[in-house]
Amino acid sequence: MTGAPLLSVVVPTRNEEANVGPLLSRLSAALASIDHEILFVDDSDDGTARVIGAAAAAEPRVDLIHRDGPDRAGGLSTAVVRGIHGTRGEFVCVMDGDLQHPPEDIPGMLAAARDGADVVVASRYTRGGDRHGLDGRGRRLVSRAAGAVARGLFSEARASTDPLSGFFLCRRQVVDGIEFRPVGFKILLELLVCVPGMRVRDVPLRFAARAQGTSKASARQGLLFLGHIRSLVLEVQGSARPWKFGAVGLSGLAILLPLIALLTAVDGMAPLSAFFLAYLPSLVWNTVLNRVWTFADQRHGLGEGTARYLERALLSGTAMFATYAGLVALHLNPVLAALGGALVAMLLNGTANRAAVRRRPRLWSEVALSQGVQVALARLCAEVGADRSYLLPPSGAAPAATFPAGMVERVAEQRRGALYTEAAGHRAQRRSNIEMRSALLVPVVHRDAVAAVLVCERLARHPFEADQLDLAMTAAPALGGLVAGSSSDRAPRHGLQAGTLKV
Repeated sequence: MTGAPLLSVVVPTRNEEANVGPLLSRLSAALASIDHEILFVDDSDDGTARVIGAAAAAEPRVDLIHRDGPDRAGGLSTAVVRGIHGTRGEFVCVMDGDLQHPPEDIPGMLAAARDGADVVVASRYTRGGDRHGLDGRGRRLVSRAAGAVARGLFSEARASTDPLSGFFLCRRQVVDGIEFRPVGFKILLELLVCVPGMRVRDVPLRFAARAQGTSKASARQGLLFLGHIRSLVLEVQGSARPWKFGAVGLSGLAILLPLIALLTAVDGMAPLSAFFLAYLPSLVWNTVLNRVWTFADQRHGLGEGTARYLERALLSGTAMFATYAGLVALHLNPVLAALGGALVAMLLNGTANRAAVRRRPRLWSEVALSQGVQVALARLCAEVGADRSYLLPPSGAAPAATFPAGMVERVAEQRRGALYTEAAGHRAQRRSNIEMRSALLVPVVHRDAVAAVLVCERLARHPFEADQLDLAMTAAPALGGLVAGSSSDRAPRHGLQAGTLKV
């Protein structure tokens, strides 16, 4: 094949020697009218690699990546990611090599994707689906329970009835540039949580019984799944936000209640006075933890969001104090009174913050696509605390004083963001009010091509930090369509500038 195929099929395998031949035969028949390629990523210790290698020698559409030793770290999940990055198709399909995923379903999945879906999931639990290929009632119950946990924790997982399916098809642009860090084998869940807002469509899957070999399901895989859940909760900003918000509220009680007990019982302080001394550190704790964890995807500068959060926190704190004071007046133990007040405050605070807690992880597509490049850049300026933001062509950009020559081309070539900071001078500066120049450079990728490089500049005592680079990286994809739609006469060679916005 001279050009990129329409469809790439990624098949991770481990000791599937007996299944490779029948699988390739069925794939060949199912995809006969579709321009496609098939990539096996093999971690086998049996003859699987030999069988695939023989098939690849006879059929140029088939290819093999065989992993040994340390390359197998991460197991099935890293095999899938390696396969996705090794293919070229406009659409990518991931399926198992054990014949439990019918290749005959792929044309229908591809049709659904070409009809507008970003991700098409072959679901065992949608209407027309069948999960009886799972080995035994116990495994079916475990599968159902694991899916319920995923859907309960992550609102993004509710886009599919089967977020743990190993059989799905997606547009390449959905996964292009995403640095996946899956633990275990649930790569679809990783995709749904890390790329929110996608158009997801389920198609029925009649999950077949395994033809040959043994199932890879085990207690170890269960532990890996729990590790993956932990990773998605703790390390993906904005995920599982309602649960994080509730956990932070409960953690505040671990500060409030012991302090009230200590101040009233040990120091003999009046209960009402003790409340204020105990409430302030718990308020600070909750505010900081919510900022750096619950709302981590929105914590760029104090901003209006933090002010509103504090207003709501103080409102619920007032209700808490009123309840606490009333219960103390009824001669209830101060600790129990504080617990009663805290329950009232948590209910009120949860209601007041309901919209913020249920908000999707911050994406820039709504702002950029509705307001245009100039407004999007101006908004980005304000969010990251830049003096100005502008776009440069990915090559041949005019030299800039803020960063060295060649950085724009390097960012465009490697498709990675860069943070550059200049010291005030060649000698160490003892003064603390010295201003430094810093810049963020981020590739703007549209349809697998770098359309521009986004530049944010600042001259201030505090240079840009990693949080601002993360925000610029989040904004860049939404700018891609706008840049591609702008005519060359409106986007001059030396940059489309949003103006100088002082912070």
